[in-house]
Amino acid sequence: MPTYAILGATGKTGGALLELLLKDSNNHVNAYVRSKAKLLKQRPNLEENKNVKIFEGSIADIPLIASTLGPQVDAAFCVLATNENIPGIRIAQDTATSIIAALCHLRNEDVHFKPPKLLFLSSASLNPTMLGELPAVAKPLITRAMSHVYADLRFAEENLRLHRSWLDVTFVQPGALTEDDQKGHELSLDKMSESFVSYLDLAAGMIEIAESRAYSWMGVSVNATSKDVKFEPKAPAQISKGLLWHFAPWLYFTSRYLRIVS
Repeated sequence: MPTYAILGATGKTGGALLELLLKDSNNHVNAYVRSKAKLLKQRPNLEENKNVKIFEGSIADIPLIASTLGPQVDAAFCVLATNENIPGIRIAQDTATSIIAALCHLRNEDVHFKPPKLLFLSSASLNPTMLGELPAVAKPLITRAMSHVYADLRFAEENLRLHRSWLDVTFVQPGALTEDDQKGHELSLDKMSESFVSYLDLAAGMIEIAESRAYSWMGVSVNATSKDVKFEPKAPAQISKGLLWHFAPWLYFTSRYLRIVS
């Protein structure tokens, strides 16, 4: 009976992973969240599900993260993320730092401890080969609209790569994501999807990677095989706001001060 950990179970990717993993009654899930109440509001049935353990608290709580990634976990999905191009964002960096510290703690407690396979959610835009698939006009637009997010992810990847000698990490690098049904996916090492990819298809691809035990220290894209995946209606606004915060990051901090954004 495999045990999986999900760091970020209230997010869209984390929720999709929960939905697919719990379809198999043999699977056990350690779900890390910052708010247990939020998770149970999203999925009330988890309260009585004996296959799910919920771990609530700060990502900086190393003993908590160590418990989430504990010795029985086969694979961990690290999917704490945002689509907002927030200046100075550190979600990915802080997650990577806490994971490394937690796994070091577990290894120090038990010299025979074997770390779980880590699947770290990143972006195709960090992969030069996949980024080359974008039209020339789109490349600078996307990289600037998500510049702060990509900088955060880049630092996180670099930090994890420092521990290549004892960790097994796969960087899952999808293109644009959307909320839609599960319609079919494929994995690729050199191409990003030409269309949006649903969170459910992304989750299915991540589970496939976890079960394969392959793709160690590789960047893998999860691509849509269906041609009728929904366009993400929030994408134009996210790109516009992201470009604004790239070229004028002070506007973000001013907006927060004025409580225009949270």
